[in-house]
Amino acid sequence: MKRLCSIILCLLFFFLQAQFVFSQDAEERMNYEQYEETEEAEETEEAEEAYEPDDTSPETKSGTIKRFLIASGETLLSNLLLFSLNVAAEGPKSWAMPTKDSIHSNLTEPWIWERSDGFIVNHFSHAAFGGYHFSAGRVNEFGFYQSVVFAMLGSAAWEVVGERTMASINDFFVSSFGGMSLGEILYRLYCEANSEGIPAFLTFFINPMAGFHQLIAKWEPPDYGKNIYQFQTYIGACFANVDYSISDKDDDIYSFRGFFPEVGFSIIYGNPFLQESSNPYEHFEIAYNMGTHIGKYMSFRLITDGYLLSFCPIDTDTNMMSTGLSMHLDFTAQGKFDANGDATINHYSNALDWSVKYQHLFSEDFLFQIKCHAGFTFFGASEFGVPEQNAYSRKNYGNGLNEKLCFVLDHKKFGKAEASVFHYVLWSYPKTSKISKGTVNFIFADFTYSYLITKHMSVGINGYFAWEWGHFSNLPDSKKSNKTAKLFVAWNL
Repeated sequence: MKRLCSIILCLLFFFLQAQFVFSQDAEERMNYEQYEETEEAEETEEAEEAYEPDDTSPETKSGTIKRFLIASGETLLSNLLLFSLNVAAEGPKSWAMPTKDSIHSNLTEPWIWERSDGFIVNHFSHAAFGGYHFSAGRVNEFGFYQSVVFAMLGSAAWEVVGERTMASINDFFVSSFGGMSLGEILYRLYCEANSEGIPAFLTFFINPMAGFHQLIAKWEPPDYGKNIYQFQTYIGACFANVDYSISDKDDDIYSFRGFFPEVGFSIIYGNPFLQESSNPYEHFEIAYNMGTHIGKYMSFRLITDGYLLSFCPIDTDTNMMSTGLSMHLDFTAQGKFDANGDATINHYSNALDWSVKYQHLFSEDFLFQIKCHAGFTFFGASEFGVPEQNAYSRKNYGNGLNEKLCFVLDHKKFGKAEASVFHYVLWSYPKTSKISKGTVNFIFADFTYSYLITKHMSVGINGYFAWEWGHFSNLPDSKKSNKTAKLFVAWNL
């Protein structure tokens, strides 16, 4: 059954990778104008130990340099492939073709905070592509923290020579740190599928960088064992109710009432309640869904968290709990359907949280679970629409706080009830945009009931609510809401 799980997982991630090309609006963008002090040893013996000769063999050093060069080459090669696709699609005289002047400007001029590119392009596609760069380090045997160097390398190279447009600070952050989160998830899922014996042409779609490296270098992915703790994929029929208004206008800027189909999946890797590790992402969770009413509405959401380090203070027959430092990548785009990659409610968050995951067994058939996260969003983004300015939107970049709560009551006879509430507050970075100073709040709430009709198939109903409200110094306040009701059929492992 785990084999079937991995096959379905591969197909779902193929859907995930069907993302937007880094299309940009050229005219809009063209308008933009370790140190560490070494402490002295207090004792001679400690000083001698601190400065022992390097016993690393020349062969080991040579191998590290070789792996670094290979990983760097694969990172830049992936940029070249995307660059070629963009030029082929847009033409040699478009934004996709850099010039001598644009390269010189990106190397010598300050990078900008981009204000108008599509939100999905900048905050999902860049994270996914950064994940491939990160994977170039992992497949060449570099560690989790070492591999972020390749995400940064790939992002910096793209910003300088990948397009004719000005280099963006926000794109660099998303590709580097979003790529760090998503890259490790894709790397571990690739290894899981490979160990299950899934054919290479399917595992390739989970992580193309790992698939390419395995094909060319005859690399054998490490076997981390069987780690899929829970897997669900579903298809549903939804009804959405969306409104967007600003305080000084009587009419809604945008509203939608209608039906649309939705597909999604969720994966829990590693036991959430029995985790003791200093190895990042030995446990992670990822949930993804996408639905659309063609030409009118879209719903696109990605929620992830993974332990960077954790310990298990409670482990009894009835109670289990893990707690530790976690890294989060959350993305939401819901509302109007926009070819530029913008929606109505747009939210992005890279965060470091402290997490607690607890399970109590009332009996063999009845359990309760709670998962709590709270911490600091070190890079976030939202969006304020400016309809009078040719329908363009403006980005808010900043940091803030977040709290996430999830509850589960699961009874084998009566079904499963789930609830989650996420809250984010984002304060704009100063001077990133003349019109984006302010505070933005988001609340996302889910309520789900599902019932198993066979060993693996369940049916259920879900209510989803999203609210965004912003207070700005140079613009009127904004209010946005998205409410969705969903009936679904799910396959569970």
